[in-house]
Amino acid sequence: MLERVEFYKCPDGSINVKPFAGAMFAFDMSCRNIVEEMMVLIRDFYPGAFKALSELYSKSERNRDYFEFRIVHRFIRCNFGEFDALSFDIGADGGFNVEDVRCPLRGECLLEGVICKPQMQTKLTERESDVAVRLSKGMSKQDIAEDLSISIYTVARHIANIKLRMNFKHTYQIIAYFNGKS
Repeated sequence: MLERVEFYKCPDGSINVKPFAGAMFAFDMSCRNIVEEMMVLIRDFYPGAFKALSELYSKSERNRDYFEFRIVHRFIRCNFGEFDALSFDIGADGGFNVEDVRCPLRGECLLEGVICKPQMQTKLTERESDVAVRLSKGMSKQDIAEDLSISIYTVARHIANIKLRMNFKHTYQIIAYFNGKS
């Protein structure tokens, strides 16, 4: 899982990546692991930005790697441009810490509030709701995985997504919240 990462936008438009306790490196087409993970997060948590970026770069869609790289590159440039030693752009929980990035088009850009400073989708997916309800009934991750015929890693990913969407730090908060709804 992508976590504790800081991005830095260079004056020429390129991006550097600084992972926690790691060396800084250039973000380019060879960073497939970052692109793949961020594509999923952008799609699932910021569907408005994902749709707008997909339409914006649709001409390069035939070259899937380049298409996805352009989407992630633009999302980073619009939301994580400043080097900030106080908080990571991608936190320990894998969630995005969107920044107010300086942009010459601020206030004029038609995609402001869509691509830059996007709205997070906080509504749980059907599967995330299924997992949350089962957690609240006292089921273990293994029990949930068997009950839903998914892997335990998928259950863990759903739990992490629920925490992000609901701004929870601990699994017991999910349990308490959904026990209160029953």
